[in-house]
Amino acid sequence: MTTTAPTQTRQGYCTLCRSRCGTLNEVRDDMLVSVRPDASHPTGQAMCMKGKAAPELVHSPHRLRYPMRRTRPKTEADPGWVRIGWDEALAETAQRLGAIKAESGAESVVFAVTTPSGTPLTDSIDWIERFVRLFGSPNICYATEVCNWHKDFAHTFTFGCGMPAADYAQAELIVLWGHNPANTWLAQANAIGRGRANGAKMVVIDPRPTALARQADSWLPVRPGTDAALALGLIHLLIADARFDEGFVRAWTNAPLLVRSDNGHFLREQDLWPDAQGNCFVAWNDALACAVPYDTEQAAKSQDAAHFRLRGAVEINVGAHRVSCAPAFELLAQGCTDYTPSNVERITGVAEASLRAVADLFGTCRRVAYHAWTGIGQHTNATQAERAVATLYALCGSFDRIGANRVRVGPRVNAVNSLSLLPDAQRAKALGLAQRPIGPPAHGWVTARDTYRAILEGEPYRVRAMMAFGTNLPVSQADTALAHQALSQLEFHVHCDLFETPAARYADILLPVNTPWEREGLRIGFEIDDRAAGWVQLRQRMVTPRGESRADNDVLFDLAVRLGMGDDFFGGSLDAGWNHMLEPLGLTVDQLRARPEGMACAIDASEQKYARATPTGVRGFDTPTRRVELYSETLLRHGQPPIATFVEPADTPRDAKATRQGRFPYVLSSAKNGFYCHSQHRSLASLRKRAPDPVAELSPALAAAKGIVDGDWMRVRTRVGEARFVARVTPQLADDVIVAEFGWWQSCPELDRDGLPIEGALGSNFNALISADSCDPVSGSVPHRSFLCDIERDPATEVRQRKWSGYRPFRIGALRPEADGVLGIHFEPVDGGELPDYRPGQHIEMQLHLDDGTQVTRAYSLTGAAEVPGRRSYSVAVRHQRGRSADGTPHEGRVSSHLHRALKVGDTLALRAPSGGFVLPRHSPQPLVFFAGGIGITPFISLLESLPDGAQGPAIWLYYANQNGTTHAFRERIAQHRARLPQLQVVDHYNAPRPQERQGIDYQSDRFIDASVVDDALIAQRARFYLCGPPAMMDAVTSGLVARGVPRFDIFSEVFRSPTTPPTDGDQRFTVSFARSGHAPATWTPRQGTLLSFGESLGVQMASGCRVGQCESCAVRLLSGKVRHLHGSEPEDPAVCLACQAVPLEDVVLEA
Repeated sequence: MTTTAPTQTRQGYCTLCRSRCGTLNEVRDDMLVSVRPDASHPTGQAMCMKGKAAPELVHSPHRLRYPMRRTRPKTEADPGWVRIGWDEALAETAQRLGAIKAESGAESVVFAVTTPSGTPLTDSIDWIERFVRLFGSPNICYATEVCNWHKDFAHTFTFGCGMPAADYAQAELIVLWGHNPANTWLAQANAIGRGRANGAKMVVIDPRPTALARQADSWLPVRPGTDAALALGLIHLLIADARFDEGFVRAWTNAPLLVRSDNGHFLREQDLWPDAQGNCFVAWNDALACAVPYDTEQAAKSQDAAHFRLRGAVEINVGAHRVSCAPAFELLAQGCTDYTPSNVERITGVAEASLRAVADLFGTCRRVAYHAWTGIGQHTNATQAERAVATLYALCGSFDRIGANRVRVGPRVNAVNSLSLLPDAQRAKALGLAQRPIGPPAHGWVTARDTYRAILEGEPYRVRAMMAFGTNLPVSQADTALAHQALSQLEFHVHCDLFETPAARYADILLPVNTPWEREGLRIGFEIDDRAAGWVQLRQRMVTPRGESRADNDVLFDLAVRLGMGDDFFGGSLDAGWNHMLEPLGLTVDQLRARPEGMACAIDASEQKYARATPTGVRGFDTPTRRVELYSETLLRHGQPPIATFVEPADTPRDAKATRQGRFPYVLSSAKNGFYCHSQHRSLASLRKRAPDPVAELSPALAAAKGIVDGDWMRVRTRVGEARFVARVTPQLADDVIVAEFGWWQSCPELDRDGLPIEGALGSNFNALISADSCDPVSGSVPHRSFLCDIERDPATEVRQRKWSGYRPFRIGALRPEADGVLGIHFEPVDGGELPDYRPGQHIEMQLHLDDGTQVTRAYSLTGAAEVPGRRSYSVAVRHQRGRSADGTPHEGRVSSHLHRALKVGDTLALRAPSGGFVLPRHSPQPLVFFAGGIGITPFISLLESLPDGAQGPAIWLYYANQNGTTHAFRERIAQHRARLPQLQVVDHYNAPRPQERQGIDYQSDRFIDASVVDDALIAQRARFYLCGPPAMMDAVTSGLVARGVPRFDIFSEVFRSPTTPPTDGDQRFTVSFARSGHAPATWTPRQGTLLSFGESLGVQMASGCRVGQCESCAVRLLSGKVRHLHGSEPEDPAVCLACQAVPLEDVVLEA
């Protein structure tokens, strides 16, 4: 008898995206069983599907588990890995890195690091930076040019700090600029929902009609790469209509400072009065009609700022010369003059009326909360786009106010990763610093393209070695072909990762890293509100590390000691390092371990901290002028426009040369798939089911022009490369824009999905299409969202593979009894055309009319081979459903009876194209175990038919339950498969064998099938279990397997549900009951919206997250009744509905 260990619930937080949602983690027998949101945590209101899939990640059999060494040349596809021990791996790594540093300097080692904002690297980024800087390398290849340059660094050109957190919940106006938090930042999406419920207006600026765009008060579908023109157009309207916050602009920006026309620099006090003791800036006082010093270390009000001129130039005697000088604000206004609404519409595609409507919102709302992310950062004009958006925000006067973008000063700790750890002489050697002296290299970050150049060309010096932490350069950065060349030529490459990624395959030493659930992690301050900002938490380890995997921090501290940096790494003790960080708070890691839920610490969340008095004046902003800089001398000195400026993307459709005389006429942009963590997690079946293929969006008009229909494979070509994606026809997308997903390479064998090549026409690697040969001049930012391309229907995919829309008429070509009460039905299309293939396990939906004229639909698994050249038929098998009720009355299924009794060869009915998420793998690295009950054999027959003769691979076990030989469908065909497939083992179970049937010959067991039939060795080998049969059988097998330690996500089962039929009458009124809340039943009508909105309007507390149907945080059990989902996707569990998308089709009872 199996005893189940008790389940423990442990508090923690997820690190798979910027939300860092608070979690409750269920652990049993040292296995992570489930992860769900912790409502008591500051960020625990919701949780996305990535976080909920954590058990699959932790227990994935595809993970790296042991250190490995390459044994074959890097030019070969197979690295020839051999397992080695940790001591050997780290000893060699330390020896090689130390030797290369001694010979060529620390700069000859580059450290490639993935982003901490969207990956578990957040646990170790501070220690990685400390390690790199103490090692002496100025080169961290981090993707700043792809991810965060604009918001974390370019924003400082204007405000002197990175973009502060948006206080959406208390805002009057929410602006999402190139940012889709429903995909990337669930805590933000949740806060936006609260803000909207409080009456906030919302503007979404995005080329794509995202779910949030459809919910917005205004959606501006900007042409990718023209965001600066859009922002300048809004600035133009605010200035022209005098609807900006003049008090803030006058007092807290450098708008009044006079700028010399002869050199573009600010006029200074000593320019006019050489003997002046100070050298303040200068403004023009209209009341005094003269230039006056303006000391920006003091409050503007005390210097008569109300009379400072903002518009119009003045002539001033500067020494012996008369120089025209204009306030910075005048130069801004002049710079926006050309961006009239009509010109903005011509440049950006945003309608004039829409632009004016949004300008009205900016002009009337003073608590504006905004976030701008990669939508403006992944362009060759990223710095100026950020400058324009930041300037627009400055005119609102919202900065550091409640309901706006808040500067919360979090808990004070000792930093361990300061750039000052790196000597100045080494900082000066950063790759790309000469070309981009105020860009990422000045902050310790180098671009991928500069890294490749140093490896391949030795410019400005040779990079010989790389240590990588989770980065996947060929799939996450542009210039995939260059990445291949560079990684192939490194002398030494050590790579730390969860999986063997395309980048990891180039490593000399490959180190297995564990997941956040297998280690502790320290988080000082979360994001979204005041409580979150002050929250300090030591995340506890939930389960022991799988295999020999280690935390990045463990690797770093060990290597540091081996390289002679032990003292700087606290004697190799991570606890000591954390205690050093926590010292100013008076906390220790032991105290935090005793409080695994985390604890609140004091923060400064007061408003308008820039206006605080200091002993010498006022605090101001951390900029050269101590004011928000509408005009930047820093940029001017480095050859860049000092006022926000629009520059067309380097690859613009407006330039015939860029389009190669029309060969590449369309703008190619990119998007993140919200179900995945950048370029990983596509191997997790629960996520891959929801987003199985790489998608590219295009407009209906463009699709029609190219002969592409929704679901077709389409090929995208650029001047750099080509890749293929599944077309998603998206209404309202511009006709010259294609938006494709990035990050695709990983296989998911559980769902019959092979890995994808990262180069070539059969790959789906977006980055193989993009080059950084043209980039932002300040940052090196890459045009991931504004390249040029052409498209066509994929020529490598046969036209017949296109799925038809709706129902297609078919004729019954043959009827064949497969067993007693089992009818095989063979379908041929009435039009005689060829048919698309499918994946083993998928089904067709049949529509037919019964004898009484009733139209019905049913789904049946396909039984033929998945791939057939020139296919012109499908086949299914249908069991005649018969039985007796409790009182002995016989009954039978209406549809199956009709098919068995009335269907004739030559009859016609209609079929939908093959579909379904229950898919069986043709190539599996793990053993496969199938449980079939009765007619539940059909999907497994399809798989067996699809395997070639003599197919090799792990064992396949088929446990097949029938009453006896008369009901045993496909018996002969299964026997033929056993003879031709050496790995196939079949065990037949008869629960009512006939007298003449011999156990051990005609069948193997007379027991009911349960989980006990599975050998322990199969469970130890992480076999995949697939079930199809009566619900009672599947429930019993599933519960038995789980009790034996099989993770629930290793068990796959088929559940058919009847399609929902929307009501046809327009006056719909249904009763909705909330079983748990005790609220009285209420009447729903369509104007009440979704069940979530309806429940909230009644005061019922209901979980929510993204509110667009993706994260599934709003899932609620449907106790009775039927619903439909507005976004067109049904949850996997038919007893659950997604309240944020569900509307009732009849009276319903929710477990809420």
